[in-house]
Amino acid sequence: MRRVLLLTDFSEIARNAAIYALKMFEKEQAHFELLNIYDVEFSGSPYIMQVKEEMAEESMRGLRKELSLLHAKFPNARIELASRFGAMTEVLKKEINDYEPEIIILGCKGESALEHFLLGSTALEIIKHVHFPMLVVPKEARFEAPDKIAFATDLKDVDISKMVGPLTHLIKAYNSELLFLNVLEEEYINRIEAEEKIAAHFPGIKLSFHFIDNEGDLCKSILKFMDENDATLLTLIRHHHSFFQRIFNPHIIKKMVRHPHHPMLILHEQG
Repeated sequence: MRRVLLLTDFSEIARNAAIYALKMFEKEQAHFELLNIYDVEFSGSPYIMQVKEEMAEESMRGLRKELSLLHAKFPNARIELASRFGAMTEVLKKEINDYEPEIIILGCKGESALEHFLLGSTALEIIKHVHFPMLVVPKEARFEAPDKIAFATDLKDVDISKMVGPLTHLIKAYNSELLFLNVLEEEYINRIEAEEKIAAHFPGIKLSFHFIDNEGDLCKSILKFMDENDATLLTLIRHHHSFFQRIFNPHIIKKMVRHPHHPMLILHEQG
């Protein structure tokens, strides 16, 4: 049975992301954990334990309310509640180890998923320090079957076999077409060899390869490609080198203000 971790702060944004995920996995045998993480800044106050207890009670009340709202739409969904105290990234790492989900679901606000999710300090800390597959859902996104999924890459020699499980599962569930959008670098890369290596990881899946130059506004080029090819979901690998950082440079992200409906599946390079 698939395990899916839903993060919530009880906002409409987080609720929308949870609804998106429940709809996405509605026809599968899936178990969901709805997780709220709360923390208290230590101030030396003698009342700190009382505050912590009150926050724990508030967390559980919020979780029960969210469960009621989600079950109103998805009465048969298997949803477990989890309230955890501590620093966001550390608690999340431990929860991943204990719960063993396949993917984390996050909500993001604003006109641009990339802009407002990645510029948010807490979310940025998660994506930087929690190396785990995550689906980022913009606040206005409504689920539609991902007939076409764009996968932006720079064709670097990365072992994608260790990270594409969630993507492959999604493609097979919806018979999606995978559009590889390759960003051309100045250094020479054997395209045919790179494409064959990538295709070997997706047997029986409809693939196509496309190229854009690494010039101008890279984010805008990627989103333009998605619009022109009717892709509804963007997949990215969080590299441990400069490509990811360059795409998500805050100065570039701020230009993306009219693309609120593209959820992002973010995978992490191992090691």
